Amino acid sequence: MSNDHSSSPVDWEAFADSSTLRNHKKTHSGEKPFNCAVCWKAFAQKSTLHTHQNTHTGEKPFNCSVCGKAFADSSTLRNHQKTHTGEKPFNCSVCGKVFAQKSTLHTHQKTHTGEKPFKCSLCGKAFSIKQNLHTHHNTHTGEKPFNCSVCGKAFADSSNLRNHQKTHSGKKPFNCSVCGKAFSRKSDLHSHQKAHAGVKPFKCSKADFKVKLDAERRGPPPA
Repeated sequence: MSNDHSSSPVDWEAFADSSTLRNHKKTHSGEKPFNCAVCWKAFAQKSTLHTHQNTHTGEKPFNCSVCGKAFADSSTLRNHQKTHTGEKPFNCSVCGKVFAQKSTLHTHQKTHTGEKPFKCSLCGKAFSIKQNLHTHHNTHTGEKPFNCSVCGKAFADSSNLRNHQKTHSGKKPFNCSVCGKAFSRKSDLHSHQKAHAGVKPFKCSKADFKVKLDAERRGPPPA
């Protein structure tokens, strides 16, 4: 009997025991006999079901040895550990940007496709990332769950908190290419650059009213 398996569509991965092999075979057959009692999501392997159940219980038994952050499953921990090693094996085929996690790459790729599947039920605004939708909801509820550990100021989203924290650290990574002035936030740099371009998008409504009133008092120009 030939041992040449090259023509087989099924992989020939080896296992130490027969039960692990049986579980593995379910990934090929599509069989998912293990159901979550909470949400009824189905899994091919009991171990995967147990890991999934951590998302319902809040249990996070997998800890990062570098920073101590805890995770519900080992695969998420492994992805997280790449943030410490600097490893970024996932490349965007459109722009070449690299990422440490495949999920982050998939999220990034939506910026190229324009896909925005997550819509706000209150205002209809659409987002490419689910987390951005959750953050946007805070603008409707007024919730500000992100607090500055230095001054206690609260923010609706984590990115605004990070920008704010730079005002305490004194870090100013954004430099004006014209005059060299440095800023802690990119938005402040963009506002500053308008001064060089001569752009003045913000007008005082009271000043406009005064100009109009003075013109009416002067009356029409002489013929």
